Formats: sequence, C-alpha cells, structure tokens
Amino acid sequence: MNVPVNPRDLRTAFGKFATGITVITVRSGDQDHGMTANSFASVSIDPPMLLVCVSKKARSLGVISECRQFGVSVLAEDQQSVSNHFAGKPVFDKVVFASLGGVPTIKGAIAQFGCRLDAIYDAGDHAILVGEISAYSYCEGRPLLFQDGGYRELSIAPLD
Repeated sequence: MNVPVNPRDLRTAFGKFATGITVITVRSGDQDHGMTANSFASVSIDPPMLLVCVSKKARSLGVISECRQFGVSVLAEDQQSVSNHFAGKPVFDKVVFASLGGVPTIKGAIAQFGCRLDAIYDAGDHAILVGEISAYSYCEGRPLLFQDGGYRELSIAPLD
C-alpha cells in the first residue's frame, strides 16, 4: 500500500525525534573528508558493529565505498560549528582531526569509532552503511542534540 507522502511534512515528522549529531569521516589519499549525519545506531556488540545512513548524493559515499574504512564521531554540545561545517556551511580553514584505528575522527568528540565497511544496503535515496568497529574511544561530556530543525541542549534534571 502506497501512502501519499508530502516530503516536507515527512521531514517535519521525522524531526520530532531528538538525535545526537555525528560526523562521518574518511581518508582518501592524504585528504580527510567528512559529513554531518544524525542517522546513526549501534547494531551489535559481538561482533562490534554500527550503522550510519548516507545520502546517495553525498560525495563521501563513493569515497567510503572505495576506501572500505570510515570514522564516526559523536559530537559534544560545544561542537555546533563542527556540525555546521560538515553540513555544508564551512566555518574553518582547517579542521582538527584525530586518528583512530587508521581512520580520521573529530578531535574533541565525546565518542569516536573507527570502522571497516562490512556492508552497504540500498534504502531509497540513502545507503545504509554497516561498519565493523576496529577501534573506539569516549570521554565524559554532553552530546550535541538536534530536534525540530534546531540544536538542543540536554537537560540533566531527572524525570518523575
């Protein structure tokens, strides 16, 4: 059954779900590339795997497919400018990358994963990339959140 979809309304509906912000990174030759993504999830602990969804229009998709490795950095709440930079609003002359398991990640992120590309699945206008985690690191901090088309802060007040 096909449901008529208004793309703008569907985007608004999806936007009700608060997500963290990640930057997907890849090294090609001596160049590091990245893109902002909020479609990220853990898949498996044994073996350690994660997934990210990447637009088929994204230049990074071809580079990741070719290199077979990528990094995922979960941004900290003070990294909004990093998110904007990799979402196509460049604000830096030079981004500070860190290497993890042979792949670039974003310095200062609260979690970083180095991955080997395990599988790519076709999913409409996106591709689902499944990565086997070869290295990871994390530190204390609050995540950068996105909901309803804007950045949000995490409240640490307990819910009743």
